[in-house]
Amino acid sequence: MLEEELMEAAAVEVGLYSVVAEHGNSINKVLAPARRLSRFYLHACKAKPWIKRANAARAIISGLILVSKACGNDVPRLTFWLSNSIVLRAIVTQAAEKLQLAAVPSINNNGGPKGRHESFPSEAEKTDRTESSDKWAEPQPFIAALKKVEAWIFSRIVESVWWQTLTPHMQSTAVKSSESRKTSSRRYGLGDQEQGNFAVDLWKKAFRDACERLCPVRAGGHECGCLPVLSRLAMEQLVSRLDVAMFNAILRESAEEMPTDPVSDPISDPKVLPIPAGNSSFGAGAQLKNAVGNWSRWLTDLFGIDDNDSPEEKDELDSSRRQCETSFKAFQLLNALSDLMMLPFEILGDRSARKEVCPAFGAPVIKRVLDNFVPDEFNPDPVPETILEAMDSEDLADSGEGSITDFPCIAVPTIYSPPPAASLTNITGEVGGQTLQRSRSAMLRKSYTSDDELDELDSPMPSIIENFRASPTCTAWNRIQNGKAARKVVRYQLLREVISLTSHKFEASDNMKDINQRQKKTCIVFHSSITQY
Repeated sequence: MLEEELMEAAAVEVGLYSVVAEHGNSINKVLAPARRLSRFYLHACKAKPWIKRANAARAIISGLILVSKACGNDVPRLTFWLSNSIVLRAIVTQAAEKLQLAAVPSINNNGGPKGRHESFPSEAEKTDRTESSDKWAEPQPFIAALKKVEAWIFSRIVESVWWQTLTPHMQSTAVKSSESRKTSSRRYGLGDQEQGNFAVDLWKKAFRDACERLCPVRAGGHECGCLPVLSRLAMEQLVSRLDVAMFNAILRESAEEMPTDPVSDPISDPKVLPIPAGNSSFGAGAQLKNAVGNWSRWLTDLFGIDDNDSPEEKDELDSSRRQCETSFKAFQLLNALSDLMMLPFEILGDRSARKEVCPAFGAPVIKRVLDNFVPDEFNPDPVPETILEAMDSEDLADSGEGSITDFPCIAVPTIYSPPPAASLTNITGEVGGQTLQRSRSAMLRKSYTSDDELDELDSPMPSIIENFRASPTCTAWNRIQNGKAARKVVRYQLLREVISLTSHKFEASDNMKDINQRQKKTCIVFHSSITQY
């Protein structure tokens, strides 16, 4: 039992607590925690009794929660651990499918095949069967727990970026700071186009700052070992919030109206909006449409997935991308609002036509937009009173399912969609000058061949102090190294055993038949050796 505890402590220490949680262009370093923890878990899966598997799963989950809590609101470190949690889940999922870890082992507790004494289980076997009732003894509860940890880390990332990066750009201080960097001949607030240009530039900078916070390496134009899908998923949630915030701010009765909600309606300075608050017109709708298109293209450049794969690789990658990518459309509310502002009044007066061309909004929201309508050169006519009266008399039940009828609009809570394990086996791009393998088992195979730091586990001090041994402060250390006081750390020796076993016994193969044949041959050879002995 003490050996098991030491092994767990060593695995968590090496996989979590002794890791520098920083981004970099080396996938070997960024995803090292996932590989180390997966080897430890797969070793526990093959061990008896099954309670070892449950203990390993609990230790890994507890460790991930602790290191994530220690990150505070440090977004790059949170995305680092989220990437490793997702990759760990992908490795365990693939291993459970390929090696059938959830199945009952075909050999008994002594290592030999089941024989004629199967009807008389030993005390150890009885204990194992009792302990196997622990739900953590199966891979699926462990995988489900990893998804919950991922969702928790993801929500912290979204909240941190929202309050640290996007919310400050909604305040007057951001407006004054941006105005001070402009030339004196370009003052804002004198015209709608001026305000639109200012808002476009301001939020482009905000999106850039969010990109730097999520992954500083990719923001600098370099490849990173973390998962690029995480930045896109986080920005989808943030853009949805910003969409609601701008929608509510634009539909205020006047620019002087104060914000009402820190998430759904937090904008305090109307100058950050692409069009003036409290006024709607055809020209404002066109200006809003242009701003949204500009932002959408900028977001695609910052967080989109590059399409530079070769033709033979595209089919495999596209199938995986379709599993993890959603049909997200940026700024859906603002897009619908811009369309509504440019619709002819005749269409708005026809209920059936209105539902077809403007299904996003119900009659109360449409009437609010029409109440704020200001004639301009593109549409100089005022809103007919008959249309406003028709809106007042229209039943809310006729607005249609999914239409927004209440104002202010409420932002939806953060939603996390776990990337499927199959979509993570194909990590695209070149990292560290080496093109990564794209086969479905590439990531799983890589998880068993990362032993570069094992030589420094017994004592990390020589790697730091060896260059300063001549100094007086290192005299005592030199005596310890040269004398009998030096010793090997037991828990690291146990961990070395784990890594060596997983490197030889659990190497994944693309051919399931090869795995079964190797396992069968191993059992036959082992049984023959026992028989001869």
